[in-house]
Amino acid sequence: MHVGMALTEALANAIDHGNLELDSTLREETNSSYRELGARRSQEPLYANRRVKVTAYLSSVEIKLVIQDQGPGFDPSKLPDPTDPENLLKASGRGIMLIKTFMDEVTFSPKGNEITMIKRRRTPE
Repeated sequence: MHVGMALTEALANAIDHGNLELDSTLREETNSSYRELGARRSQEPLYANRRVKVTAYLSSVEIKLVIQDQGPGFDPSKLPDPTDPENLLKASGRGIMLIKTFMDEVTFSPKGNEITMIKRRRTPE
């Protein structure tokens, strides 16, 4: 279940922030302006023709998911800390934290348009 939540969040990030280049700060103004811009951009060829590539590797010991978008990328080190008191009530900014909580390993490509998530199988003790 947690892998599914991490995958859903990574896909939403790839589409919204990657391919559609929607800035999270729009959600702080009004969620409707965020949705409206997303709807407009999804009809514009520059954004509408972009794709998200999902690759899954499954073995007896782990699942590895790689999500790649065609957006400009981002620098994950510049993300605001979602646990900072000034960010706690914001409408966005917790997705990467959730992904890192649910998965055992999370890395980003140097360009910042690809996330690799690994969840290892728990062995009985």
